[in-house]
Amino acid sequence: MYFVILGTDKPDMVQQRRDAISAVVSYVQDQSSHPDVAVHCAGPTLDEEGNMNGTFNLIEAPSHDAARDYLANYPLQKMGLLEDVIVRHLDWKTGCPE
Repeated sequence: MYFVILGTDKPDMVQQRRDAISAVVSYVQDQSSHPDVAVHCAGPTLDEEGNMNGTFNLIEAPSHDAARDYLANYPLQKMGLLEDVIVRHLDWKTGCPE
């Protein structure tokens, strides 16, 4: 099953967000930390000036609980930098990009 995780950074967290980017990249790339989840696409969302203002992850997980567990250990979530996060099941209608 595919899931979209979309999070919005808390206000005034720009420097903390920049400081956390290497931890986020490591988490997303290190499959051993979440062996039941495959990350297909991930990256920061940007505001109109090009500053990071949130996060986007497209993952494949066996269940909604597994997707939430992935999020619970996501560095930005663990550090308390995300204000609003949604996890939504995605039903591909046009086919999953490879």
